[in-house]
Amino acid sequence: MGRRSIAVETSGHYFTNGALTKKTKHIWIALHGYGQTGEYMKEKLSFLDPSDHFVICPEALNSFYWHANNEPVACWMTKRHRYDEISTFVSFLDKLYDRYCRHVDHKVQIHMIGFSQGCATLWRWIYASKPRFNTLINWAGWIPEDIGYLHLQDYLKDKSIYLHYGDNDKFITEEQVKGLMELISNNKLAVTSSVFNGKHHIPKDEIERYVSEVILN
Repeated sequence: MGRRSIAVETSGHYFTNGALTKKTKHIWIALHGYGQTGEYMKEKLSFLDPSDHFVICPEALNSFYWHANNEPVACWMTKRHRYDEISTFVSFLDKLYDRYCRHVDHKVQIHMIGFSQGCATLWRWIYASKPRFNTLINWAGWIPEDIGYLHLQDYLKDKSIYLHYGDNDKFITEEQVKGLMELISNNKLAVTSSVFNGKHHIPKDEIERYVSEVILN
C-alpha cells in the first residue's frame, strides 16, 4: 500500500516575555529558524520593555537532536510531508493568534519577525489565514515562490514589510538576492530591504538598533 495519513492532535509549545495587559502597546510574534527553538527568539527580543511589549515565540512542531551537545531543537517543515506540516503549523499559529491577538484593541501594534526558515513559515501562515498585523520582518529568510501574492495586494497595502540580511550570509548569496528581488517585483510586493555587516544570524546589537530605528521610530 502507498503512504497514508491520519489527522492527530498535537501540543504546540511557545515562550512569552512580558504580559498582555491594557498597557501593552506592541505584540511580537517571532518565529525561529531551522535547528533552533522558541527560546532563541525570546532571547533575541529580550531587550524590549515588557511594560509596553508582549513577545510570543512559537516553537516548531518537528523536534530532533542536533549539534554536538545533543540538545533538542526544531524545524517548521520538511519536504517529505510538507503539506501536512504546513496545515499543522498554520493551525497552531491560528490558535496562538486567537488566544492573544484576535481581540486586542486595534491601537495595539502587531509585529511579526521570522528568522531564516521562520520567514517562509510566516508567509505561509499569512497567506492561509490573513491575520491582522502591522509589520513583518524577514530576517535573513526567503519569501516562498509557490505562493501567489498578487491577490493579497489589498490585504497587504496598509502593512510594512522589511527584508534584512547580512552581507556575509552564506545562505543568501548575491545571486539569491537577485532572484528574491525579482520575486518581490513580479508579485508587486512593497518590501523595504537593507543589509547589515554580518553572517546568517541575529546579532544582539543589530536587532536592537534595527527595531528601535526602523520599526519603532
